[in-house]
Amino acid sequence: MKHSFRTLRVSEVMTTALVTVGPEDSLQHALDLLDKYHVHELPVVEQGRLIGIVTDGDLKLMSPTYPLFPDQDEIRQALRDLKVAAAMTVEPVVIGSEATLLEATELLYERSIGALLVAEGDRLLGVLSVSDILRIIIEQHQTQT
Repeated sequence: MKHSFRTLRVSEVMTTALVTVGPEDSLQHALDLLDKYHVHELPVVEQGRLIGIVTDGDLKLMSPTYPLFPDQDEIRQALRDLKVAAAMTVEPVVIGSEATLLEATELLYERSIGALLVAEGDRLLGVLSVSDILRIIIEQHQTQT
């Protein structure tokens, strides 16, 4: 059944199986999670409260590069020493679960970001990514005859 982006709610599309990190986790741990779960962003949660987001782009910007560390082991050690708090965005773009998919898509486009955190106050409910929206578009077009 085809649903309109004007009537579909974020809660119907968002990902709820969340992979999160804490602000004191190492950047290496965050990179490992991104790779393991094939995601591009990690909500940062502390004591059950949403406090930020760290993306693959944030982590790439913080990763030491060849001229500074010619040895791969040195790079990995530097990433173990650096904390997520140093790379995260502390005021992430958040949307409510009852917002429409159209509102969410407009916000993603306007902000040029790949995902929105879905929250109620400081309680994380889910993540809505561009990939989730693309999945809906594909599903709608596969069911058309």
